[in-house]
Amino acid sequence: MTGLGRRRIAAIGTQPRLRNGTAQLRTEGYLRALDRARLLHDQDFQRSVRALHRADGARTMNELLDGPTAPDAVFAFSDELALGALHTAHQRGLRVPEDIAIVGFDDVEDGRYRNPPLTTVAPDKQQIAERSLQCLADRIYSPANATPPQEVTVSHRLMARSTT
Repeated sequence: MTGLGRRRIAAIGTQPRLRNGTAQLRTEGYLRALDRARLLHDQDFQRSVRALHRADGARTMNELLDGPTAPDAVFAFSDELALGALHTAHQRGLRVPEDIAIVGFDDVEDGRYRNPPLTTVAPDKQQIAERSLQCLADRIYSPANATPPQEVTVSHRLMARSTT
């Protein structure tokens, strides 16, 4: 988003209370991207949520827009959060992407059919399914030889659409 001239990039979806590594990895990715763009880490732009639902995205976007300095871009940790944020931006009279850019994560079908269509990070869902099923099959059919729990990284790509 910094390539689009965005300088005040918020993150919606941090979940510091959870031991779930997904939110932590997305937070680390967000902070690394800010570092690469030589942007400050503004704690006011890092917002935690109770759940990765549209209502949380909408509520958090309202909080960000009511703050002392509004963001000009938002990275939501799920498409559901991003869709809630997009709804609030439209309700508040903001033009997307002219006034604020919004990016989600997951590439849910609903995001493709929104107006404007949602820019998102798309993980390779087929690879996730295949790896998950293989790990499950190993545990069921060869429990003595099953590998211990492991962290699996899958490929992803940016699906640039009309919200950026």
